Amino acid sequence: MKVYGSRPINKYASLSSLSKLKHCSSMADKVIFRDLEVRTVLGNDSWERKKSQPVVITAEIHTSISSAGRSDKVTESVHYGIACKRATAFAESEHGLQSLEAFAEGIARVCLEVTSRALSVYVFARKPRALLHAKYAGVEIYRTRKEVFGSWSEDEAETAQYAASIVSERAAAISAAGVLGDEDRIVVKKLSMSTIIGVNLWERHYRQVVDLDLVLHMKKPTASNGVSDKVPRYRNFRTVVDAVTEMVEKTSYRTVEALATAVARTAIKQCKVPKITVRVEKPSALVFAACSAVEITRSVDDFSTTALNSAAISQAPSAAASACHTPAQAETPVAETAADAESKPDAGMHSVYIALGTNVGDRLKNLHQALNRLNTDLPMSRLVDTSFLYETAPMYVTDQPAFLNAACLVQTKLEPIPLLDELKRIETEMGRDFSMYRNGPRVIDLDILFYDELLMETERLTIPHALLHERRFQLGPLCDIDCDLMHHRLGKTSGALYRHLTTHSAAPDDIVRVTPLKTQQTPLAQSGASNEEHLVLKSLLPGTQKQTVFMGILNCTPDSFSDGGDFSTADKAVEHAQQLIRDGADIIDIGGQSTRPGATQVGVETEIERIVPVIKRIRELNINIPISVDTFYANVAAAALDAGADIINDVTGGYYDPQMLPLVAQRQCPYILMHMRGDPATMTKMNDYSEYDGDVMRGTRFELAQRVRAALDAGVPRWNIIIDPGIGFAKEGAQNFEILRRLPELTARHIRAAPSLKQQSKAAGAGDEAEEGFVDEDLATDLVNYPVLVGSSRKRFIGNVTGKTDAKDRVWGTAATVTAAIQGGVGIVRVHDVAEMVDVARVSDHIYR
Repeated sequence: MKVYGSRPINKYASLSSLSKLKHCSSMADKVIFRDLEVRTVLGNDSWERKKSQPVVITAEIHTSISSAGRSDKVTESVHYGIACKRATAFAESEHGLQSLEAFAEGIARVCLEVTSRALSVYVFARKPRALLHAKYAGVEIYRTRKEVFGSWSEDEAETAQYAASIVSERAAAISAAGVLGDEDRIVVKKLSMSTIIGVNLWERHYRQVVDLDLVLHMKKPTASNGVSDKVPRYRNFRTVVDAVTEMVEKTSYRTVEALATAVARTAIKQCKVPKITVRVEKPSALVFAACSAVEITRSVDDFSTTALNSAAISQAPSAAASACHTPAQAETPVAETAADAESKPDAGMHSVYIALGTNVGDRLKNLHQALNRLNTDLPMSRLVDTSFLYETAPMYVTDQPAFLNAACLVQTKLEPIPLLDELKRIETEMGRDFSMYRNGPRVIDLDILFYDELLMETERLTIPHALLHERRFQLGPLCDIDCDLMHHRLGKTSGALYRHLTTHSAAPDDIVRVTPLKTQQTPLAQSGASNEEHLVLKSLLPGTQKQTVFMGILNCTPDSFSDGGDFSTADKAVEHAQQLIRDGADIIDIGGQSTRPGATQVGVETEIERIVPVIKRIRELNINIPISVDTFYANVAAAALDAGADIINDVTGGYYDPQMLPLVAQRQCPYILMHMRGDPATMTKMNDYSEYDGDVMRGTRFELAQRVRAALDAGVPRWNIIIDPGIGFAKEGAQNFEILRRLPELTARHIRAAPSLKQQSKAAGAGDEAEEGFVDEDLATDLVNYPVLVGSSRKRFIGNVTGKTDAKDRVWGTAATVTAAIQGGVGIVRVHDVAEMVDVARVSDHIYR
């Protein structure tokens, strides 16, 4: 890109001028213009509009004014009037820049182009209207002539004649940079917000204003003759401010020191800022002073963590128990610097975000087939991540079936056009008819949304996707993977674009996140034409789910804690399954091995003999209800799926049998992933969560996130995962009630310390130091938006508080836990007494959904 005002560098008028340099001081002088206000279109304003905005510029041009000081001639210095005019002309030109960083680079260049006497320049460019609640956002950079143009002078021969004379000047220009010689700074000044902060009684009841100054320390970009307008997310001040604001306004710290540390932690760990200086001012703290304040500087090293050592789990007496955490600890990501993040993926690999859509034939099967081809059939590429699944109304051409949409992240060595060719090949081989009218029905549609940070526009391909900003069905799935992707052409993140469509657009709410519960045809129907009569999709998230989904329990075991031996024959089991369906069950969960505390494990063959005949008999009756199999053996799961089951319900979350997660990925079935420690024989001894400060919810989240990360890494699509906190598994009575009480926190982005733990801390003398902000967790992956299942039916902790020793007498105690689960946003409840719980849930649904 050519910068406005570019012209040949002026040369010294004569060799006599060169001789005068011999007498110059070794210290670089400065020519300054300060607070020059210009109007320019630069990205978006605080209301996310592309309008002309004020930008204030300060420039300090380092040179030597010794000659001008003796001769009193402005021609022998840097003319600040010319520098100011050129800066103004550049700002008011149609430069097309989006970022303040690129704008500052442009100002630095035009200042250095005034004369070759300009050796270096400091530029501070700030936007007073960049943020609604801040005084300004700005960028500070320092550039030498050599960094901008590649050399100190255009004429290297001339340079050789006087280099010895001016070497000290140049050295002084370099040294004058100070810390800005190695870094750029992004500054947010006086970011004001209100929060609970302070130790006094009245401060715990009233919110008060705090002012934050943020300085993001960034490694200086490599020298280049062009102006880069691509700002990595960790340099995006809007992203950092959004994350910090959300955190501050939800916390209630007692000390400014703790608040400043939390701000730094959020910027570094959530936004991947490598280093930050945080100043927190409390204007109302002192009666006779403007404010009290704390200022800190923190880097990624200050918050680096290693995977937590699971002390409780190390006590496990079995190999299965020790397997619970050992693999997961290795999978936990270590905090990385921005440079580390940029060095990923592998050398030569490009990160490409691809949208998937289908509305013809078996839509879910089409998506799974497309994912498989992207992972195995796309040359020099691999599938890295997937979104949740969405059912969306057709757009543009509305007279056609609803779509299933998703997105995925692929790493590839293919260049954009060859990649496009490969995607078209996959579409063709999957049966897409390109003769169909535009935006019509299609078996599969694969669109490139982003390719690294590339801006590209050809007849065949536009990157970022030309219509992404108006398509909720692409932005929604994309934000599941990454809501901070910067659309450099529009100057907004993917999250901002999606929020605009969701909150500011008149477009209908035509996108619903769904979870597949039944994905395959029954054996008797498999010979027919491909259709979707078998497919069951449910919305399982608060806000869109209207009715609780019921999983009826069918134990084909002689030793289950509640109904062991009641349904030990295939006939009795099938009869009970039919009764559960009549009572209102949406899913039948069939188990062939008891997982009650202290249960003895049975072999794979025994478990298969117990459950497979029941599954086959149900399917022979042409009952198309989704069937779940409760097992932690991969071979049992495979046999059950072959017999007609749809869902795998694994109480170990995939850690017991290392073949389970690869099987789930290969068979593309829904997977219920539960939190557990050890095995049924050992789990009651493994309920010590002291490594998480005694917080059972925090421990459950951390360990559950590890297993979810393992499933994703194994290739299980995000939309096939349902999480279960594991009521009664490695949790004693009070801990189960704690989980039920705090269910919304299971899938929250951040959690606070448990109220009971804060009370314990105060009782122990911690006093004002008790945690009042978000807990620093380092989850292996976010659990936000994952659907949740809870199975509390008839369990011992209910009997302990009701006095009911017979599990079958715990129906109404179970009813209370079902109500609590629905209030907590749970999508599926697993119960024995379906008829009674349906009544409970229908009333609860009307109250809480």
